[in-house]
Amino acid sequence: MTTRAQRRFPELEQPCAWCHAIPGEQCTRARNEPKREPHPGRRDAWVAAHTDCPACHAPAGTGCIAPTGFPYPGVHPERAQAAADTYRQALEADSRDVPERRR
Repeated sequence: MTTRAQRRFPELEQPCAWCHAIPGEQCTRARNEPKREPHPGRRDAWVAAHTDCPACHAPAGTGCIAPTGFPYPGVHPERAQAAADTYRQALEADSRDVPERRR
């Protein structure tokens, strides 16, 4: 069973390159205080791991490529939106049979 934070932030399944949080743990600030949201790099890593990029056609599991041929910093906005839409649809489909869910 996943926690509410893991359902809200699916990127928690990726390790964080910024604060070195392990998969499943929340990101932390410089003084080891937990952050409300994961670091942007962790979100980008999750998007790149699970979604093909419609802008540069990079397959899931690889980073985006800039028009110059060099690696793109982060992910293209189109890829991030596609990942958010796919995750939202999957979450909606998984929660349809929950008896307590309001409709």
